[in-house]
Amino acid sequence: MNAPETAIETWPDEHTPEASAFHAVNELLIPAEPEVVWAWLCRPDLWSSYYSNARFVKHLDGPWPRIEPGSRWRWLTFGALITSEVVEYEPGQRLAWSAKSMAGSGHHGWLLRRQAGGTFVRTEETQKGFGMQLIKPALKPLMVRLHQRWLEGLSRKAAEGPPPAP
Repeated sequence: MNAPETAIETWPDEHTPEASAFHAVNELLIPAEPEVVWAWLCRPDLWSSYYSNARFVKHLDGPWPRIEPGSRWRWLTFGALITSEVVEYEPGQRLAWSAKSMAGSGHHGWLLRRQAGGTFVRTEETQKGFGMQLIKPALKPLMVRLHQRWLEGLSRKAAEGPPPAP
């Protein structure tokens, strides 16, 4: 089975889809303006209100609670404690963070595009490392399923309006 085509233009060399254990892709048209979708996406402190796989989010460094370049946080997702840092940031259009855990490392990118009916959102994540190779058969389908739920939860929240002020 071929890997899905990537829409991310700039991958860190060590996390291109070809160099990774796996590459997960999800998309959704969200019936809200990009500015509202972006506002929810850039608030990890609120992710658990619409994505059950994001827990115990803790700020470590940099801008907060709205993430920007240099923002670092730790969180529990997919049963692993992850440290993430924003590595790409184009307001309203592109967001990406690195992810490090004991099992490996990853890159998670988000693309937002205004279109008729709202905002088209695509998220892509790559993972690599010995631990990721071992758990790939179970983790990749789970990640695709849960990332789709993340997009659906983001859609519900964005349809209600912007997040509360920090």
